[in-house]
Amino acid sequence: MALVNDWPQMTIGEAAQKAGVAVSAIRYYEAIGLLPEADRLHGRRMYRDDVLGRLAFIGVAQRAGFKLDEIKELAREIDNGDGMAGQMRALSGRKLVEVEALLARTQAMKGWLEVANNCGCASPDECTLFPAPGEEVADARVALGLVHVHGDDCRRRPGA
Repeated sequence: MALVNDWPQMTIGEAAQKAGVAVSAIRYYEAIGLLPEADRLHGRRMYRDDVLGRLAFIGVAQRAGFKLDEIKELAREIDNGDGMAGQMRALSGRKLVEVEALLARTQAMKGWLEVANNCGCASPDECTLFPAPGEEVADARVALGLVHVHGDDCRRRPGA
């Protein structure tokens, strides 16, 4: 005989509200296998309290930059009883490389915007913030690289 506490107690709406996620997100997580399929009572999805822990886990991992398929890998390791430590180290190592690249790009953007904030140029042709006429930018990622200006003036110097 099943105990009352063994039976799911929350509807999908209640679980979503308590977890601070959209009902559609819970349905999607079920569809992709990130959450186990819910029990049904009269056709309604019903959840145990432990779903809130899994939803919190998913939310934290997403805010740390993990994609849903990566979170699914971590969850699979946990569910299999293998523990997530090895997979967490592998995934976080890859994410750290991505974040370092993002930080470098953000710094370049910040520097470019600081110079652009004082720009008084009439056209891109006279401005060092943009490639010189006829100059190709081989890699779009370096287009925001170091901008060399003289004081606050980003105007291109003749012969420079």
